[in-house]
Amino acid sequence: MFDFWVTEYKSTAVTVPTQASELAKPVQNSFLKWHQAKKATTDQDEYSKYLLAPVISEVTDPQAWWLEPTQRKTYPNLSIMALDILSIPAMSAEPERLFSGAKITITDCRNRLGIKSIEAIECLKSWLSKGSAVAFADDAIDM
Repeated sequence: MFDFWVTEYKSTAVTVPTQASELAKPVQNSFLKWHQAKKATTDQDEYSKYLLAPVISEVTDPQAWWLEPTQRKTYPNLSIMALDILSIPAMSAEPERLFSGAKITITDCRNRLGIKSIEAIECLKSWLSKGSAVAFADDAIDM
């Protein structure tokens, strides 16, 4: 996961929405400018910072937690990575549908079908249902 973080998200520039009161505050003097610049360069990597943070056990919806403004501001790039990963469906409906179709194909009477035959039957069923293949009339097939 760390390699994925480094290659895909770490160096991504993110603009964090700030409140109008924060935007209106000008930097008062050169010392504060220097201090803010120094703080920005010494801040830990977001990933490391997150790993060192205390574990929060009462989170029931991780996606909502990463969408909170506090998390978006504290971990701008890491929150994007987390939301990208959490938005991937755990199981797609299409593979589930195909497995259900195979259950109907392989019955007690047809339990000796080979793997390649089952694969061919399921592909044809899927293609025919989506209109990707054309069914032939029974009399057009020579046996």
